Amino acid sequence: MNTQIQRLCRRIVPFSIMALLLAACATGPQPMTVRSDVDALTTADAQNKQRFVILPGGKEVSEQDLQFIEFKTYVEKVLINRGFSKASSLRDGDMVLFLSYGVGAPQMYQYAYEVPVWNDMGYYPFYSRRYRYYPMMSTYYTQRIETYTLYKRYLSLDAYDMEAYLQQQTPRQLWKISVQSEGRSNDLRLTFPYMVTAMQPYIGTNTGHMLAVDVDEFNPVLRQITMNIPLPSVLPASQPIKVQ
Repeated sequence: MNTQIQRLCRRIVPFSIMALLLAACATGPQPMTVRSDVDALTTADAQNKQRFVILPGGKEVSEQDLQFIEFKTYVEKVLINRGFSKASSLRDGDMVLFLSYGVGAPQMYQYAYEVPVWNDMGYYPFYSRRYRYYPMMSTYYTQRIETYTLYKRYLSLDAYDMEAYLQQQTPRQLWKISVQSEGRSNDLRLTFPYMVTAMQPYIGTNTGHMLAVDVDEFNPVLRQITMNIPLPSVLPASQPIKVQ
């Protein structure tokens, strides 16, 4: 019997070590990744408009608002990456862009899962002696319920013809792009650069439908637009969702 137990241990121990190593990898710090849904529409006239000025999308936000200035800077950089140019004044531009952003109300969710609970003694049936019990060989399961909170973050950029805007005529929309993401963080300053990075390739285009775009902290565009602005490399322990 001792020989059989020794053989069993030789088989179990390597698998146990491997399982511990995999568990350690899974629970270690993970790079921050934000998944955004991007939706863009455009008109034929938009191709001829290149010089922009960005204004707040809501009357409650001032052009001198510090958060607006910070967010506008990110957007200006991706627009320049796309071939647009920043106008020095409203009269120097040919399109006016309205930037809106925000965070929705928190949404509470619950999920249930089962975890094993080890008995002190258990029957192990692979040996000849009936009713022989060996320590730590038997388990049963108990259910646990966890609660977590998600937030919806959004930004939109709407482009209008500058001439019609200055003459207070009927607004002529040139293109628009909307971005939204969902995650555990309600810190828009943290997630906004990731969302702006996700929208860059689609500015002034027609996506045809909403596209899911993942951006991680190593994205070169993200690093370029956040130059000299430190970003956290990890988030707190993740919930059962892919991104933050």
